[in-house]
Amino acid sequence: MQRKLIVLAIAGLSGTALAQSNVSIYGTLHGNFDVINISGGTGAAATNTPSFNRVTSTSSLLGFKGKEKLDADLSALFQFEVSMNLDAGEGNSLFGAARNTFVGLDSSNWGRVQLGNFEGPTRAFESAIDISVNGYGPGTNGGIDSARAVVGKMGGLLAGSAGSIAVREKPSPTRSASKASPFDIYYANAVSWTSPKFSGFQAVALYSANENKDELAATKINTSLYDLGLSYDNGPLLLSLTNASIRLRNQDDGTSPIPPATKTSSQRWGDNFRTTETRLGGRYKFAAASIGFLWTHNRTKADANTLAGRVAGTNGLDLKQTVWGINGTYNVTSNGRLVGQYFQARDITGRLGDGSNSLSDTGATFYTFGYEHSLSKRTLLRAVYARVENDSNAGSWNGGYDFGNSGTGFAGPDRTISGLQMGLRHTF
Repeated sequence: MQRKLIVLAIAGLSGTALAQSNVSIYGTLHGNFDVINISGGTGAAATNTPSFNRVTSTSSLLGFKGKEKLDADLSALFQFEVSMNLDAGEGNSLFGAARNTFVGLDSSNWGRVQLGNFEGPTRAFESAIDISVNGYGPGTNGGIDSARAVVGKMGGLLAGSAGSIAVREKPSPTRSASKASPFDIYYANAVSWTSPKFSGFQAVALYSANENKDELAATKINTSLYDLGLSYDNGPLLLSLTNASIRLRNQDDGTSPIPPATKTSSQRWGDNFRTTETRLGGRYKFAAASIGFLWTHNRTKADANTLAGRVAGTNGLDLKQTVWGINGTYNVTSNGRLVGQYFQARDITGRLGDGSNSLSDTGATFYTFGYEHSLSKRTLLRAVYARVENDSNAGSWNGGYDFGNSGTGFAGPDRTISGLQMGLRHTF
């Protein structure tokens, strides 16, 4: 009896705290069965073209968020959100990496300030345009039909986190991992300001602090990041322009006998590595349909390593790439709709190190189509087909194109990666 009273007292206190802070619990459980097919390739890779099945957990998450009114115009807010892995391919762990997790202040007069680990306007805008809606709210499109297969990655050269950009030398052996660009992740050590909305217009500015700074002579690094966005969202029309830049002011002597696949950006490409992504696009919603477009431009640069004894290939680089795409949806019934999109990654241009690697035929084509059926407001069935076609040199030196947040690990020159994904999503 005493134990029951204690439990009831704790529950009562928790209920009071939740009421005072206006805390809500939300989440998504999303499981997929994927049928993956690999074809093409050059050299020895052409013999490794498996067809295989897998179970993926795209954008499953658990979150807590709340808001407390401090005065007539000021509120405190928080959000704690983590990914949930439903399949053993993600390490058989219930809780994964942190997602949108922050604390902040919000005012209708001067806007919102946030501190924590969360997405910037570049990722949020891509999520709003992308028709691969696999999770809960913005920033959760993680299926094989996401445009992140080709957007922002410079053909696979850019991958990983803002703190340490990985340089791809060969396909990853992981067959169910994130292959998104460094602009399509959650930024750690971030602070942002979001303006109030004026007649549909709103601005966002984000900065990620340089906590990884190191001034040791052989391994200098000082990473900084900014992400800026301006959007117009009013009724059926959404327009947005974003610009984000990651800079690694790094240096090393280049003499260490490190295999190419594990070299740092500085050892492989040169010092002061920086990459900048600009995105422009929009979406228009009709009564029973929608149409969207997205144009992106990336410029990635690095200075030549000036220290004595530098290895070949650290002569710097200056690369550019444009990616564009269109998509659309059409409601065939009150509960079902058709979805599809087409994206083209153009060839990379510019200057690459000592010029020993070709920049021609380094693009890719990506297209998807599928059907979604709502069983209720919270439960959705999806079936989509997606296909990535790498050009003949796409991945010969930079990794190549793979599905965005559900990569297969088989990107490479002349490779075609296709898949049929059937999934069930429930939000709460």
